[in-house]
Amino acid sequence: MSDEELDDTTVFRVVINDEEQYSIWPADRDLPPGWRDEGTTGPKPACLEHIDRVWTDMRPLSLRKFMEEMASAPAPTEEDEFDDDGESLVSRLSNGDHPVEVTIRPERTPAALHEAIERGYVFIRFTQTDGGTELGVRLDPAACDLSGADFDAGTGRITLTGDLTLDFEPVRCTAGIDLATMTGTGHLSVSEPAA
Repeated sequence: MSDEELDDTTVFRVVINDEEQYSIWPADRDLPPGWRDEGTTGPKPACLEHIDRVWTDMRPLSLRKFMEEMASAPAPTEEDEFDDDGESLVSRLSNGDHPVEVTIRPERTPAALHEAIERGYVFIRFTQTDGGTELGVRLDPAACDLSGADFDAGTGRITLTGDLTLDFEPVRCTAGIDLATMTGTGHLSVSEPAA
């Protein structure tokens, strides 16, 4: 012990909060918000010794209750952890046509879409997956059909086709897009890995 502690005649009290965490506080001061008197008073070493004896579980009360609930709850089954039909996203999007929209930032206009097509990269969003699935598609110019498009007037229908990797699987995305609404339908098809 230091000389300062030996000379200290301050009387302390043991305090506790709603989470059942302990501390000490000078007995002559008002308690800080969130703390209440536990009932023990005395010199600092005596109060700290009392806390060492009674505070055997340092976890906050809310954590202890949560852990008790988890211990008494039945363990989750493997089926609970994967609460879906087991079909992968690639499989679902490869099965039939699905609603899609073109995603262009900062503004979704036919002119901005035309610029993205010229750069060879567009974002297609499948809107009916959980939260939506936005895919960056590197376009295959030979497979795209822009013949029905009037980008200046924002009319017509186009077909965008390109490749990407989704969930470690190489896939080809094909989407038919109406320029007036920037929406349409699309699907994926699994590609053969490059040799």
